[in-house]
Amino acid sequence: MKKFEIGKEYFDTSACDHNCIFTIKIVKRTEKTVTFERDGETRRTKLFSDERGEYVIPDRYSMAPVFRAEYEVQQKEEPAAPAPVAGDAAPSKIVTISQPADDGAVIVMLGQRVECVCGACYPVQGGTVVGFCDEPAGRFTRGGVFALIRWDERPGKPERVRLSDIHRRGWRSAGGSPLGVFVC
Repeated sequence: MKKFEIGKEYFDTSACDHNCIFTIKIVKRTEKTVTFERDGETRRTKLFSDERGEYVIPDRYSMAPVFRAEYEVQQKEEPAAPAPVAGDAAPSKIVTISQPADDGAVIVMLGQRVECVCGACYPVQGGTVVGFCDEPAGRFTRGGVFALIRWDERPGKPERVRLSDIHRRGWRSAGGSPLGVFVC
């Protein structure tokens, strides 16, 4: 069972906006309570536990954050310095993809046409892959490789789509849904 530890930070996301993240730092604890810092204020609250571990609910309103011991803030690691390359070596043109591919993987290339099927009430949108970005995992988000897609209806603002969310035509989700982004 996960337990809160003194000196560590824990997080929860807002029920309304998943990009809004609340954090607390545990200052002191007893068997039944924890004292924490949040937004420069030190408070104490009762500890609860279930099969997933300990949790606290410091505020009492309908969408108040619930901090669980299993959601510990991971400290950012400093990237390692790249190894020196021999002076006469040509620059590398190799692209490294940080996500493993499964059997149903699709190859997505620059300039490739894709279409987005959003449901019966929305027309099928066409677009073109205009680039890629590889984002490292952050403190609260998982990293990955994204395709930058310029949709025909809104060419001024490319949209990031995770490569694992681009499928072959005819693909359906585990629940049978035919919605998603597909290669043409």
